Amino acid sequence: MGWAQPKENREQLVLFAEKLDDAVPIEHPVRTIDAMLGKIDWSNWEASYDLTKGQPPIHPRVIAGVILYGLLKRVRTSRALEEALQFRLDFRWLAEGRSIDHSTIARFRTSNAGAIGDLFVQIGLIAQQMGHLTLRSLGYDGTRLRASNRRSGTRTPDELRQAKKQLTAEFEEHRQAVEQAQDSEDEIFDAAAAADKEEQLSRQSQQIDSALAELERIQSEGKKVPDRLPITDPQSRIAKNKEGGFAPNYTPTATVDADSGLIAAADVISGIDEQSHMHGAIDQVRESFMEGDREGEVQVLADGLMATGENIAACKDKHVDFYTPAGPENPAYRKDPSQPIAAEKIDRLPVRGKKPKKGEQDERTFDKSAFLYDAEADVYYCPMGKTLERKSRRKDHTGAERFLYRADKRDCSGCSLRTKCFKNSRNQYGGRIECGVHEQAKTSHTRRMQRDCSRTKYALRAAVTERPFALIKHHFGVREFLVRGLEKVRCEWQWLCIAHNVHRLLCLAPHLARACVP
Repeated sequence: MGWAQPKENREQLVLFAEKLDDAVPIEHPVRTIDAMLGKIDWSNWEASYDLTKGQPPIHPRVIAGVILYGLLKRVRTSRALEEALQFRLDFRWLAEGRSIDHSTIARFRTSNAGAIGDLFVQIGLIAQQMGHLTLRSLGYDGTRLRASNRRSGTRTPDELRQAKKQLTAEFEEHRQAVEQAQDSEDEIFDAAAAADKEEQLSRQSQQIDSALAELERIQSEGKKVPDRLPITDPQSRIAKNKEGGFAPNYTPTATVDADSGLIAAADVISGIDEQSHMHGAIDQVRESFMEGDREGEVQVLADGLMATGENIAACKDKHVDFYTPAGPENPAYRKDPSQPIAAEKIDRLPVRGKKPKKGEQDERTFDKSAFLYDAEADVYYCPMGKTLERKSRRKDHTGAERFLYRADKRDCSGCSLRTKCFKNSRNQYGGRIECGVHEQAKTSHTRRMQRDCSRTKYALRAAVTERPFALIKHHFGVREFLVRGLEKVRCEWQWLCIAHNVHRLLCLAPHLARACVP
């Protein structure tokens, strides 16, 4: 029978060339993306161009489409996109045959943060008009993505200062050697090598200067100085990787609409305190998609890290219905806290400490959650129904007030549960508890989370908040940022979140292309 013959000979002249439009099927997702971008108002982007000078620029809709479609197809870097525009029919169709230089794509990706944010909002508004972005319930969470900084490329503050002195000395030594060689007209003097050496020293000095500037900024803001600072991207921080180990990382956050899975707000922070940015993210959702309405109640699902006293206390004023993990059922809750807990429930009270191995003595003590706070009387009740009264106050390292509550030593001296309250059996004082200013709010919140209806609502959180991160990391293949510096990293994260929302819309509305066409 023989081998199958090629459909076309490479050397054969073609009389009737095919249209570029014929190369892409009508139901191809690239057409959907193009139609969607056609509904966007690009005036914010267009305002940054000067159309009276030089060659006509490529419209921002085209470059934005190439970047977003590239993310969906795991073609992410600017050089890979440049190559795809030359050889892939779907990319050529999207750009209408244009060739776009990789440097143009790289500049566009980070050059207009405000316009990128506006594009994110407009995509969300399209979803809202289609009835997908309901905002009845939101999920908030953060993750880790590696910074563009090698794991070993970090220094302590003292090492940075020492490196600066050493580089200054090397630079001066190099300058004197060059001047001496030039004065003596040394024939073996290599000017090119000297220039390379000077460039290398200058580059290293700039990195050290950037890291020292970041260190000075941290100190001026009164924040805790990190043990080590990255050199290549000093605005990142050493944090635990999701894949294990420690390395320079950023912390991207996402506020997700529970009904649709669409991201409604996105940000990146350099530290690991995403809990302090939760209410800011909710305010951003209100501003972008709820016409700035600050009075309507919003339901928010978040993990236990976000359940800080500050966040819980702010929920009432910000009209947030907040749901966090309830944890195991706590037998300490009872109708009359002044009465002892039933004897059969004592062993089920929450404890702290390491679980003993077989044959070891159990030295764990009661956790603070085993004591109930009475806001009206401003006292704690221990498992035996005795009170712990406020005795003193102090400020911690952050400046926040802390209050000390202590039991009467006469109540503790003959108590059968004494060993569960004191690590030191010879302690002659009453039991003590230290808490912050938002203890009443935390106690009320914890009790509310113990209800079955609260547990049912919170059960939705994992699917809502973890899915966007899983899609970006596994489907898009993003494990590390390509750019450096917090502002550029924020731009890159916005692009990733826009691409995620486009992907979700393609799943929610398979015939979106026809819906977008005027």
